[in-house]
Amino acid sequence: MSDKSPLTDNQAHDALLNALSHVKGQKGETVRAETSLRAAEQALSLLSLGLLMASEANSDGNKAIKDQTPF
Repeated sequence: MSDKSPLTDNQAHDALLNALSHVKGQKGETVRAETSLRAAEQALSLLSLGLLMASEANSDGNKAIKDQTPF
């Protein structure tokens, strides 16, 4: 169990962008690795944009996520 405080919307957005910066520009040695890196890049980008849009709209829904379960 973690004793870290929950992240604010801005902190979560920063964390997603940080993860994206680690993945973006990296090249996979195999097709599997390259495909996974490109998928992660797209997913992180969409999630960060969805979070930003939801935060601006004061909505609990991130349109980048289908079938969201309420928290």
